[in-house]
Amino acid sequence: MKALMKKLVAAALVVAFAFFAWRSLPSPELAQAPGAPQATVRGSGVVQDVDLQGGMVTIRHGPLPALNMMAMTMSYAVKDRSQIGDLKVDQRVEFQVLQNGGEYVITDIR
Repeated sequence: MKALMKKLVAAALVVAFAFFAWRSLPSPELAQAPGAPQATVRGSGVVQDVDLQGGMVTIRHGPLPALNMMAMTMSYAVKDRSQIGDLKVDQRVEFQVLQNGGEYVITDIR
């Protein structure tokens, strides 16, 4: 009986944690809404991949609190493809990313 109670308590804790984690995520409806606010923030990270033809760069970066984004690896579209032509994998970069609704675009990268 005690083993069953321990399992039920553990399951309840997992469900509660998952619920609170889910509730802390930004609302997709707000992020995609027309006229949603734009935000531009600076970040730093390490290049993981460069897709010059597709105009994308994948960066492992630290948290971007202004965008409610934790540290992660993410692929970003780049506004000006000429800025990623000389980037190399494992290169440390500073970048500026624009959030426009639910989309993120790098507007400057060095």
